[in-house]
Amino acid sequence: MARGIHLRSLLTLIVLITIIYVAHLSTSGLQSAAPSLMISTNEARARRFGLILDMRSQEEREQLGYYPNSIPVSLNTLQTEVPFLNSNKKTFILVYSSGDDKAYRAAAMLHDMGYINARYIAEPYLSLMPRGTQAL
Repeated sequence: MARGIHLRSLLTLIVLITIIYVAHLSTSGLQSAAPSLMISTNEARARRFGLILDMRSQEEREQLGYYPNSIPVSLNTLQTEVPFLNSNKKTFILVYSSGDDKAYRAAAMLHDMGYINARYIAEPYLSLMPRGTQAL
C-alpha cells in the first residue's frame, strides 16, 4: 500500500514538472518572438529615421527644446496623425518623451498599427544630440 502511494506521488510530481517545463518553453518562445521596442541612444544615433515623434507637450518643447525635425504628437492623435505623416509601414520611427512612459506606449500603439520599425528611447532626447551641440 505504501509503495502504491509513493509511486502515485512520484507520477504526480513528474506530471507537474512536465507541465511547468512546457509552460516555460511556450512563454519563453513568445517573449523572444516579440520585438523589443526600446532602442539605445547609440543605436538611435547610428540609424536614419523617416519620422521622429516628440510625445511631449508644446510647452515642454518651447521650454526645454526638441530634437531637430521631430514632430510633436499626442497619444490622443497618434492614430490619425501618423498615417497622414507617413503611410509606409516599414518606415523607421523614433519616439521620445519626458520621463514618463508615453514614448513606450506610443511605440507600442504604432507597432499595433502595423509600423513594425517603431522604436522609443527611454533616455531624454538630449542624449541623441551630437556632442557639443545645443538643444533647439
